[in-house]
Amino acid sequence: MRKLFLILILAGTVHLGWRHYTGTDIAGAATVAASTSPSLDELQTLARGVGPGEVVMYTTSECPYSAQARSWLSQYGFAYTDCNMSIDRRCEQEMQSYGGNGVPYLIVRGHHMKDGFDSDEFIAALRR
Repeated sequence: MRKLFLILILAGTVHLGWRHYTGTDIAGAATVAASTSPSLDELQTLARGVGPGEVVMYTTSECPYSAQARSWLSQYGFAYTDCNMSIDRRCEQEMQSYGGNGVPYLIVRGHHMKDGFDSDEFIAALRR
């Protein structure tokens, strides 16, 4: 029971940390969303403009941040190539050749997102 309690606390902490990192934390979420985030229509328009191979994401099956990035991209309909290092060693070699050392590592129309997935940076890279 004690281990379950600790796991739940850890999961909650990771969840809140991710929400803070992505700008969707509870305090001020509406202000952040209204001032910096594109509307759903804008996101869907951007997503329709993404062609095959324009977004490549290096991931692992075990990484919760990779899963969250996949979920966000899929939620808004963005096409992307998922190069999963847990499945394909070639993906790991490619990411290392770019200087990547953590996942998810994205390349968006030539822009390398070296610090993980950030929706604002992703959107800015698509708008270039």
